[in-house]
Amino acid sequence: MKIFPGRRRFAVAVAATAALAGLAAGLALAYDHSDRALAQGTPQVLAQGKFRAITWTTGGTASMVREPSGKLKLRFSSAFTTKRAPELFVYLVKLDGKRRIVWKSVSPLRSPQGRQEYDLPPEAARLRGISVAIYCAECNQINSLASLLPARSA
Repeated sequence: MKIFPGRRRFAVAVAATAALAGLAAGLALAYDHSDRALAQGTPQVLAQGKFRAITWTTGGTASMVREPSGKLKLRFSSAFTTKRAPELFVYLVKLDGKRRIVWKSVSPLRSPQGRQEYDLPPEAARLRGISVAIYCAECNQINSLASLLPARSA
C-alpha cells in the first residue's frame, strides 16, 4: 500500500499530537498525585500552635492533622475561644512584618468557641512557617494568630 505525501504528513501530525497529549496528561496526573503523596501516610499531627492575641484575646490551639485517608484537616481545640463578631474568617497566613506573603482562605469561622475542624488543600502540607489567623472582615484586622510549628518542635 502506497502512502501519499499529504497523508504521510497528516499521519505524522496526528502521531505527534497524540504523543504530546499523552505527555501533558501524564505530567498533570503526576503533579496531582505528588500533592496527594505529601498528604498521605500515617495519621498524625503535622503542626500545631497556641493562639496569641493581636487585637482580641483568643485562646486554645490549632493543629494541622493528616487523617488515615490522607486528607488534611485544621482542628481547633475544645479550649478555643475568641470574641463573637459578625464576619470572622479562618486563614492560613505567612507574614513579613505586616506584609502578607501567604494569605489563603480556609473558611468562615463556624463558632467563636469550642472544638471545630476545617478541610485543608493538600498543598497546605508543604507550607512552612505559616500561621492560622482569625480575621475580622468588618474591622479588616487579624484578631489572633497561632504559629504552626512542626509537631516534634511545638
